[in-house]
Amino acid sequence: MIQLRPYQEKIITETQKLFASGKKRILVTAPTGAGKTVVFSEIARKVAEKGNKVLILTNRIELLNQAGGSIEKVGLRTFSIEAGTKYVNKNLNVYVAMSQTLKNRLDQDYWVDFLKTIDLIIIDECHLQDFNYIFDAQIFEKIRILGFTATPKRSGKQVQLGLQYEEIVETITLDELIKMGYLVNCDYYGCSMPDLSNVGYDRMKGDYKEGEMFRAYNQSKLYAGVVRNWKQICPNTKTLVFCCNIQHAIKTCQEFNDNGITAKFIVSGVAKPKYPKKVNDGTLAAYEEKKAGYEAYCEAYLKYSGKREDLIEKFQKNEFFVLINAAILTTGFDCPSIETVIINRATMSTALWLQMLGRGSRIFEGKTHFNILDFGDNQARLGTYNEDRNWALWHEESKGGGVAPIKRCGLDSKDKAIYGENHPKRSDANNKDVLDGCGRYIHAGLTICPFCGFKYPAKDLKDVDLENIFFDQNEMEFKRVKPVSQMNDIEITEYCEAKGHNRAWLWRQIFMRGGMDRIDLQNWSAKEKESAKKYCRRF
Repeated sequence: MIQLRPYQEKIITETQKLFASGKKRILVTAPTGAGKTVVFSEIARKVAEKGNKVLILTNRIELLNQAGGSIEKVGLRTFSIEAGTKYVNKNLNVYVAMSQTLKNRLDQDYWVDFLKTIDLIIIDECHLQDFNYIFDAQIFEKIRILGFTATPKRSGKQVQLGLQYEEIVETITLDELIKMGYLVNCDYYGCSMPDLSNVGYDRMKGDYKEGEMFRAYNQSKLYAGVVRNWKQICPNTKTLVFCCNIQHAIKTCQEFNDNGITAKFIVSGVAKPKYPKKVNDGTLAAYEEKKAGYEAYCEAYLKYSGKREDLIEKFQKNEFFVLINAAILTTGFDCPSIETVIINRATMSTALWLQMLGRGSRIFEGKTHFNILDFGDNQARLGTYNEDRNWALWHEESKGGGVAPIKRCGLDSKDKAIYGENHPKRSDANNKDVLDGCGRYIHAGLTICPFCGFKYPAKDLKDVDLENIFFDQNEMEFKRVKPVSQMNDIEITEYCEAKGHNRAWLWRQIFMRGGMDRIDLQNWSAKEKESAKKYCRRF
């Protein structure tokens, strides 16, 4: 059985009080790694013990398999509602269902009658819009609903959480969890590249448009920069990488493997593109690009991917150390041994930013911290990993209606042809990449003209170099310092204190620079030296 932590007990007490006061829609927030699944499993157990029925809704497939998980550990027997499930075991009191699976059954009388017997609905990752239908369907109107999320934040044209929930319960911050030893702190490295000025905003998702963001990131120096910085800052650490989209994940994976580092990727499937019904130069160019992407995916899948469950199992067993994904492992993926998180994309979503970072925050034997390699300047946009955030059920809606950025096909900002008559590619008459643009106005983020198929050349970038940046609580400002690996003993001690790392972090860093002999040279007490040696013997 699970022993609840004090703040977890407090969450349960607070929700009970709110329900007792007549509230029917309650949202609970706690940082990633705080054990939300443990809490709602315990709540489900308490409700079920009274003979009432609970439905847990999720978009995480692993919650349907209770073996070894929090649901099983609190002593619950559950029934999983999956694709193909026609009937439920009505003798049980706790049911777990995938959100879309349940949604597809709401027009069937059997399922409507079953859902009328539910007393409490628990929604996992309730900030996601996958569950909006629950609040629109009349059948759920009188049922109590309890939502859980680490990031109760929506933006843009997304439905306001305040229209769905009456109260928000907050009991602990991420910084408090770090100080209590339930999560680890981080070392952050970031840069301000690439240029995102021509990347559009998706108001429905509240984030950058993925296709346009990929075009900004799809540059050889950026791929090389990711691997080079990883090798310089945190080589051979267990690493999870987040990319813009499928193509980006594949190319990033190839770059790691081309540099002798075994890496695998996990993405959703890619459908074979259909030949365009309306054929012109623009649609053909787009089709050929999609076709090339599909063929690259098929080839890369055989080399660097496979069944999701198999890859995750091998990653957890340390059979390889770099796992790359695109929008797959942001929530519900728990691998405490992860030491480095690479954010190889940009986002405007605070929820996504914190969910990605949360994959590295779990405690693990011998783990003193995790590394963040941020290639999208996301910290400057969305805040630090452990800053105190004031969550709210309401967000400011994007008014939209602005004029989309445009450019003229084939011309630069000075209305001169991009491939001028003296351009090096012009010397090769057979070079198919050299086309004159049609001069029509197109969206600024496009790299291929939809009218004539003109292809824009990639911008020439400087080498990507990450900087070690941290927020100094004493001086209340961001500071740029040397990479940890380049610090001497005095500098690393000062950094440890300013950053707020625990002493074990310092012991390990000193040990890595010279073993037990280096520890003996430190100006520490005999007791601390002995503690440091005892701790470092595991390495």
